[in-house]
Amino acid sequence: MTEGFVYRWYDVSNDKFYIGSHKGTPEDGYLGGGVLFRRAYAKRPESFIREIMYTGVNYREYEQTILDYEDAASNEKFYNLVNHAWGGSPKGIAKKTSTKIKMSKAAKGKPKSEKHRENVSKSLKGKTGGEARNTKAVYCGYLEQRFDTIKECAEALGVRYSVARAAAIGKTKNNKYKISLI
Repeated sequence: MTEGFVYRWYDVSNDKFYIGSHKGTPEDGYLGGGVLFRRAYAKRPESFIREIMYTGVNYREYEQTILDYEDAASNEKFYNLVNHAWGGSPKGIAKKTSTKIKMSKAAKGKPKSEKHRENVSKSLKGKTGGEARNTKAVYCGYLEQRFDTIKECAEALGVRYSVARAAAIGKTKNNKYKISLI
């Protein structure tokens, strides 16, 4: 059987922990896989101390026991987003609301690469109805005209898509263009 180890990183700057495991040895240079943990570590590696909690063949079970006991995904004192020893949530298992919030915060403000945007665009091409974005027909009272999409309306008004969308879905206080979903 393959041996591994369970580790705990402690962030002295904010008293937070990250629990993880790895197939290999403590000396092989493995840092950890958690998104929030890696982001914090990249900013201030000098603030982190690693403790090896277990070495042996049952490393995944040991990690799972700790994650369950601490309920790390819901505990604000942990960087862990999920309570799964294999890293990430397996398909078919819904994420907790607290996990979704942590993941959302981790992704906010992170610029998306050109390749990422191209992939999203490719994935949406040729799709219609509920499968595609921007398929909502709108009426613009300012121009007294119907548009097949919010994007078309935004272009006709000379405003950003986000401005027209916010007005159409009621997320703006001042709908000066009188945009409404049809």
